[in-house]
Amino acid sequence: MTIAPEVLDSAATDPTSPAWDRIWRESGDQGSFAPASAALLPWLARTCAAFAPRDRERAVVLAGFIALDATDADRAVYADQVAALRALAVECLSVASTDDMFVQLQQAVAGFDGDEIWGRELDRVNAGEVDVQCPDCDEELLVDLRRGHAVIEPGLPSELARRLHAEAVQAGRESVAAALTRLFGRFSCPECGAGFVLADHLAGVSGR
Repeated sequence: MTIAPEVLDSAATDPTSPAWDRIWRESGDQGSFAPASAALLPWLARTCAAFAPRDRERAVVLAGFIALDATDADRAVYADQVAALRALAVECLSVASTDDMFVQLQQAVAGFDGDEIWGRELDRVNAGEVDVQCPDCDEELLVDLRRGHAVIEPGLPSELARRLHAEAVQAGRESVAAALTRLFGRFSCPECGAGFVLADHLAGVSGR
C-alpha cells in the first residue's frame, strides 16, 4: 500500500485536511485494515505527536485500527511507535471532543494493546445497543445500553471493565460510565431466565 507523499504532507500540516479521508479510505475498508497499512505507524506517531490532543483524535483512532490489524511481526518492528501512539491516545481522553470520540479513543487504546475483542467491539457503547442470542434458549435479544434494561444487573467484573469505567468517571463521561456498567453487567433472559454477562457473551461470539 502506497499513499502519495503529497497526501501525507497535506494531512500532516492540517488535522482537518480532506487528505485524512483519503488516508482512511486507502488504509482500510469497512473496519478492516490491510496489514500493509502498518507502514504508516511511524508517520502517524510523528504526526500525532505534533498535533494538539483534540486535533489528533481522528488520526490516533485510525492508528489504533491499523495497529490492531497489523501482523505480529509488524507490531514488533513498530513497538516503539505503537507505545508512543497509545500514550498520545490516553492523553486525549481527558479532553475528548464528544462522548462518542471518548469511546473511540478507548477503543484505539485497546487496539494498541492488541485486544482483538474490544479493539473492535467497544464502539457498541456508542451504538447504544447490543444484539445477543441467549446461550440457553437461543432467543434473539436487543439490549439497550443507554437507558438501562430491567433485566441487567450493572457490574464491572474484570480489570479491563474497571479501568474503562474509571477513565470515563475521571473524564466526567457519566453516560459512557453508565453504559459500560451495563455492557459488562449480568443480563437475565426475559424468555427463559438464564443469566449471563453480556460482555463475556459478546467476546465469545466475536472470538469465533
